[in-house]
Amino acid sequence: MPKKKNTAVLSIRLDDEAVKAVDLLVESGLEANRSRAVAHFVSVGVQASHDLLLRAREQADSLQRLRNEMFEAVKLRDIGKVAELIDRDASLINTSNQKGETPVLLAAFLRANDIKELLLQKGLGKLTVFEAAAVGYTSRLKELLDQSPELVNSYSFDGFPLLSLATHFGNSEAVELLLERGAAIHARSRDGSLNNLVIHATIFGGYGHLVDLLMQKGADIHAKCEGELRDGFNVLHVAAYFDKPLLIEKFLGYGAEKTATNAIGQTPYELALSLGHTASAELLTD
Repeated sequence: MPKKKNTAVLSIRLDDEAVKAVDLLVESGLEANRSRAVAHFVSVGVQASHDLLLRAREQADSLQRLRNEMFEAVKLRDIGKVAELIDRDASLINTSNQKGETPVLLAAFLRANDIKELLLQKGLGKLTVFEAAAVGYTSRLKELLDQSPELVNSYSFDGFPLLSLATHFGNSEAVELLLERGAAIHARSRDGSLNNLVIHATIFGGYGHLVDLLMQKGADIHAKCEGELRDGFNVLHVAAYFDKPLLIEKFLGYGAEKTATNAIGQTPYELALSLGHTASAELLTD
């Protein structure tokens, strides 16, 4: 019977340069994790790994260029380039930029549906909880919530609750699932620009059916945004801003206040008028 190798757990203090070298090996993919990278240096020494570190730096720089190209291709809606990059390195589907944004989320926000669908086909089973909510992939969302129920009230990289993401993109099944799992209907975004509630997230896409659902679940029709861009906007202000007369009628039916003023003293009617949104203004006049 072959002898088992003796192993021991060691505690090692690394200087800053050694830590950078460890991280470089992991980032470049030459080692699977920090532990393996440290084991390499213990075995051969940092100085003796000079050639390996040079190769790691080249690979890490190449990977970063590919990441930048991927995000640029999505922004330019260049589906051919996106497909080419995926063929070169499939891991780019799940990469993220410094803000935490992924190609799938960027495509969703830009309404680049053809690119979004391509990315989903290639990496459907690897979607994050935020991507699943944004694109309406409910089975994946359920799977992730089953594994980690606390995610139901988590916030995205740009400060939006999971429920607001699903609502913003009009994903009814995802919204219903999140509400069933206890998503906080009064959670406020932390993005700094809007700082709104989920009821405000229905407006850009004109999702009247989600307004009804959220109101049934206790949404606050009088809630106001608190961010820099729409400080003091109630739902009528936001609907007037985007010129959504059908939603204005619905909000009025739920008791939204025409006379509410935003941070600079405008009523929804005055805001609509200032933007030339006459159809909305007519509904908002006293």
